[in-house]
Amino acid sequence: MSANLRKAKKLFSSRFIFPRLISNNNKSINKILINNPSFQIVNKKRYFQTSIFLHSEISTSTNPEELTSDPIDNDVMDSAMESLSNLATTGNTTTSSANVDNNPSPNTSTSGASCSITAPNSDDRSNTSTAAAADGTFIEEKDSIEVKDPNLIFQLIVKNLEDKFGRNRLYFPKEIYFLVGAPGSGKGTMLKYINAQRGLTARPITVSELLNSAEMQEIKNSGKLISDRQVIEAVFTKLLDPMNENGVVVDGFPRTVVQAQCISLLYDLMLQLRQEFQNDPIVSQKFRRPSFRLCVLFVDEKVSIERQLSRGKKIIEQNKIVKETGLGQMQEVRQTDIDESAAKLRYKYFRDSIYESVKFLKDKIPFNFIDASGTIEDTAENIAKELAYQSSLELGKTTFDLISSIPTSEEICTHARQLLVRRLDGYSQRNSELFRKVIQVIKTEFLHIIQRQALSGVAIIRSENPIFKENPLALTMVLDVLTERGFQVILDYERKLVPTRIDPFDHTIIHEPVRVFHFEIQFEKPRIRN
Repeated sequence: MSANLRKAKKLFSSRFIFPRLISNNNKSINKILINNPSFQIVNKKRYFQTSIFLHSEISTSTNPEELTSDPIDNDVMDSAMESLSNLATTGNTTTSSANVDNNPSPNTSTSGASCSITAPNSDDRSNTSTAAAADGTFIEEKDSIEVKDPNLIFQLIVKNLEDKFGRNRLYFPKEIYFLVGAPGSGKGTMLKYINAQRGLTARPITVSELLNSAEMQEIKNSGKLISDRQVIEAVFTKLLDPMNENGVVVDGFPRTVVQAQCISLLYDLMLQLRQEFQNDPIVSQKFRRPSFRLCVLFVDEKVSIERQLSRGKKIIEQNKIVKETGLGQMQEVRQTDIDESAAKLRYKYFRDSIYESVKFLKDKIPFNFIDASGTIEDTAENIAKELAYQSSLELGKTTFDLISSIPTSEEICTHARQLLVRRLDGYSQRNSELFRKVIQVIKTEFLHIIQRQALSGVAIIRSENPIFKENPLALTMVLDVLTERGFQVILDYERKLVPTRIDPFDHTIIHEPVRVFHFEIQFEKPRIRN
């Protein structure tokens, strides 16, 4: 056995092996993952043999901490990769491991045995995940070993996208709304309300549809499970569709912590691309500041189960009518629609897996928790409140800082009525004479015109009354009095030259400027016919 292979086995004994590979020799780990797909997917028997080999061949008790402090020699790395890849592909082992029992030798050191590869139970036939490795890098699912490091998964996906589209063409949408919901929360129904609230026209990206594509069906038909990497890459590829450029809702994503972590990495990538291409005159406008939202439609377990079973009853009844009449289409009845225990398990999966995964993003992107336990109208109203425009979240920081000194209309209008009352009382107390004159002008010059235009809902009054020219406060008084009376007033004025006399010496016409004030007074008009 070569010295390099012995060092490789020593290296693999450390539970810190894969973090080291990723951080210290990223090129090598990427190389084996990309060029040796058999390393990622092996059948259980060979996978078990590989794990046993790694355990049984390690006869040293070297401290893993000491191993991790040493630099990784490239020759050792190559031998390690070649050894493990060959084992994963062929299941061949050395003489000392060929006849090994299903359990490691008692004399075998276990200080580094619980490393990044975990031997599954050979009798396990579950379709769901079993146990994660100690460092969380790999997890065994059915008959495969799946890479579970989000950074590595994300790097591989981005590389594929760059190869397919080009780095300067990774135009992800500025606005992306990730939507997940408890079973029975009406997620599909609420999609149109979310699109309407945010002015989105792109068709939502529904992950369940992506998983039913021809490519995904081929994977499932081969007996394999669809991995996080494949789901994430399918979603990211769809996001690059030009139809989604102005914003899109992603329905049913994320469902795992890895998927949630990749959303966070996508956000960082979009910021990086924006900075990288900011001086490119051609594509700089395509790389916009990302605006992500995570929306969770929530109902409690009791409501969820009731709605799932109710849905099943309705579908069964509808299918019965379709069968009898031949009109319409049969709908699928899921086990969770008719079995209460299955419905409970589905809700438990949402609570324990999906909801736990999205909580990872709470500190990264805006998180909208929407109560969906009421009627459709109530839930739609909750969505409108939660997804209302917020400039601090959607504008760039520099832009927001520049305009935030200007109060919003809501801020201005908050105390407008109280200020109006205060001004009117002030006119009466401190400017009573002028106030009385203004009220008299309204009575004599305004009221009769308003009354004649009552059916139209608008009256336009032009006034040259000198009281407005002599004291501008009179104009404010008119506006406040009419506003208090329920009218909406728009004030404008024009300057015109009025001939006043003829010069006796040269007989020219002398003009003087005059201001004419225009009051457009609007009010609710009566209905004559229904």
